[in-house]
Amino acid sequence: MSEPGVGPVENDTNKFLKGIAASGGVGIGQVVAIERFATEMCPKRILNPEEVVSEIGRFEAAVKSAAERLKSIKSTIGPDHPLADHAYLFETSILLLEDRMFFEGTKKAIESERQNAEWALSEVMHKIAAAFETTEDEYFRERARDIHFVGERVLRILMGVPSESKIHQLPPHSVLVAHDLSPADTAQIKSERVLGFAIDMGGRTSHTAIMARSMKLPAVTGLQNITRVAQSGDTIIIDGSTGVVILNPDPEMIYRYRERQDVYRKYHEAVMAYGRLPAVTRDGTRSVRISANIELLDEVEIALAHGSEGIGLFRTEYLFMGRNDLPTEEEQYEAYRQVLIRNAPNPVTIRTLDIGGDKLAASLKVSPEANPALGMRAIRLCLNHRDLFRTQLRAILRAAVLGNCQLLLPMISCLTEAQLAKTIIEEVKDDLRSEGIPFDERIKVGILVEVPSAVAIADLLAKEADFFSIGTNDLIQYALAIDRVNENVNYLYDTLHPAVLRLIRQTTSVCQATGVPIAMCGEMAGDPVSVPILLGLGINELSMNALSIPMVKKLIRSISLDECMELTRRAFEMHSAGEIRGYLSDWIKKRFPTDYFVDET
Repeated sequence: MSEPGVGPVENDTNKFLKGIAASGGVGIGQVVAIERFATEMCPKRILNPEEVVSEIGRFEAAVKSAAERLKSIKSTIGPDHPLADHAYLFETSILLLEDRMFFEGTKKAIESERQNAEWALSEVMHKIAAAFETTEDEYFRERARDIHFVGERVLRILMGVPSESKIHQLPPHSVLVAHDLSPADTAQIKSERVLGFAIDMGGRTSHTAIMARSMKLPAVTGLQNITRVAQSGDTIIIDGSTGVVILNPDPEMIYRYRERQDVYRKYHEAVMAYGRLPAVTRDGTRSVRISANIELLDEVEIALAHGSEGIGLFRTEYLFMGRNDLPTEEEQYEAYRQVLIRNAPNPVTIRTLDIGGDKLAASLKVSPEANPALGMRAIRLCLNHRDLFRTQLRAILRAAVLGNCQLLLPMISCLTEAQLAKTIIEEVKDDLRSEGIPFDERIKVGILVEVPSAVAIADLLAKEADFFSIGTNDLIQYALAIDRVNENVNYLYDTLHPAVLRLIRQTTSVCQATGVPIAMCGEMAGDPVSVPILLGLGINELSMNALSIPMVKKLIRSISLDECMELTRRAFEMHSAGEIRGYLSDWIKKRFPTDYFVDET
């Protein structure tokens, strides 16, 4: 598998680039390059003292104008619009314009540093974005792009540059090539004129990827340098199922991908039917629950449509983000209530807050940390800020009576943390009981296994847990000492590293010995290449991006438990991630030559 943005180049034709497969399908058309707005070009000057008040007024007027324009664009998204389910993104953008760090921070820089509005705003944008971009979590990196989108809109107004690009006046058969696309950009696209997206930035959870899937358009993100090598008018092929982009393809290549386009369309129609079926192996000996990971209420319907049998991970962090205060108990209760009701009677696993204090409201007063990934975050933060934790627990316990709810504790690294968290849960139950407020007395409490120490003491933690869920994203990062957002080492990140597989096997062995159910909610759970190994190791539930569900179900229903056990045995005899991945990929390609289980490049 080639690295993003890198590939073989053959003269001026058939230039290959590799990115992230963000939305399936094949698009063949003409490049329309969307010019990037360079914040570095903002004018910079020191104001005279008498200019400060009027400059602040100019900034406030630009923010107001930007908010009005976003509201205007949002008003065009009716119930039949392809992006109707994502109109909430515009509310998020409008709220960001009012964000304390963004709005008040810029005004403070104008006043105290006597910076002109453009300069002050660009500096504030960089500072806020930098705080988010250092995290390995794609969700939080997406918030950095949100800041950039709204900040750029205000900058354009301040500089007198048209806020809208040619994106709403596209010719037919266009493939959009851009550094990034904001929700406002995407909302103005006439989908009948666009055949797909090729984007420098983002991943599978970026706004562009989510919206492309809603519009049923192929998209490749994370290309890094597509805007530097593609020019408007170039012929381009994008394969959103493998992450491949081909610039200036020759006739033979176009013919190949026209065939692939037709095959993909037919395959997609066929595989969607598998979402409605149970995930039982071909020989009927192994059944696995297939669930979805979500972070927004609107994702529930997408999960159900793709065959989700529950929510294996409800990330609650979005409730706390992009605001100046912490969410109230009632706000949280309503969000949890909605997820549980919409999924009933299927189970919903709600994870307690899993971010660092630096991402929360300033009122929390958490000191800056040199290494937040190893600092005061997740369960550590909650145990140190009991009021925050108790409020969330009250909301979850109250909502739990309305559905099939489980509670998941993140980043448990020692027995003491698990026991203390459970003690607090019981104290909250006592409070609710004394207040006469209904709650789920027997809610199941699970532990998210995502640090190596939790694997090492899994036998001890099993005595405190109703279930385990393996969070492979962090487990791999901590076990292999790899920062996934560090481009110098992220190539070492591999779900099939022998050490990772051994950690999973050690955990599943404990669960089988103790009778504790075990799930997996990391990205590995939705990787078809890994699925046979996970079945062979005895995972009871796989929770993934909803769009992966039909394909994973199809794979499971097409293989036997004996095949899974043999693949697992062979994999554990191998010595490197590359050897294991190559072996599994080759096996799947031979076993399923017409399916899209494996990236073919």
